[in-house]
Amino acid sequence: CYAAEQGFDYFTTTLTISPLKNADVLNEIGEQMGAQYKVAFLPSDFKKKNGYKRSVELSGEYGLYRQNYCGCAFSKAEALKRQKEQNGKETEE
Repeated sequence: CYAAEQGFDYFTTTLTISPLKNADVLNEIGEQMGAQYKVAFLPSDFKKKNGYKRSVELSGEYGLYRQNYCGCAFSKAEALKRQKEQNGKETEE
């Protein structure tokens, strides 16, 4: 575990920003990993208080890259397919 190797006091995840992710499950996994690697896990639910909306706004404001898929190979393939379809429609117009 990177956090343990680097001597960090805490670790967390940004996955809880997604409206499609279950923060309770992610936090439970984080607690288990923290116990296993002896590094405290900082539980979070970043989508609270319009967190997701705010993250989109800040990303735009600061020109940050936002991945348009969850990270798995299946989701990436679907995102590439949507992008190709969208680009094809743009060139036809």
